[in-house]
Parts: sequence; structure tokens; C-alpha cells
Amino acid sequence: MRKTKDQLKLEEIKSLIAEEKQTAAEYLIDEILFLKKPLRDCKKKLESDSSEVRNYDVLCKRYSALIKQLTDLLPKKLQDTEKDELTAFIKG
Repeated sequence: MRKTKDQLKLEEIKSLIAEEKQTAAEYLIDEILFLKKPLRDCKKKLESDSSEVRNYDVLCKRYSALIKQLTDLLPKKLQDTEKDELTAFIKG
């Protein structure tokens, strides 16, 4: 199966994380990729159905928390640079 652009970008970020934290990084990346589509779908529904606000809010908070946890696994000197890249990924 071909890897998506998102998978490749997150794997690149994972490669910067210390070996002893790789298992945690893999879990976070799996969760981030899993939540990306439902979050996008919920956002589309939100445009026409305001009752989706709660669902979107829950998904968005979870997604943001996962991104923060992944960023926190990076070495301190890389965190600022990678936070910018992760922010671009989130918006992208």
C-alpha cells in the first residue's frame, strides 16, 4: 500500500525522535493519522449542520493533544523548528 503525504511527513518527524521514545511516537502517529479523516469529515458537516460543533470540538481537542505529545517527544533543540512544521501539517 502506498504511503500518503501525511504518513511520510510524520515518519520524517518520527525519525528525529530518540530510539527509546519510538514506540510512543508510533502510537501517536497512528492515532493522528486515524483522526485526520474524521476531523476533516466533521469539519465539512459543520458547514451545513451546526449540531456537529460538539463532535468537531472533541476531535479537534484530541488531535491537538496528540500533536503536542508528539512534539514533546522531540529533542529540545528541534522542538521549535518541528513545531512550525507540525503547525503547517495541522493546517495542511
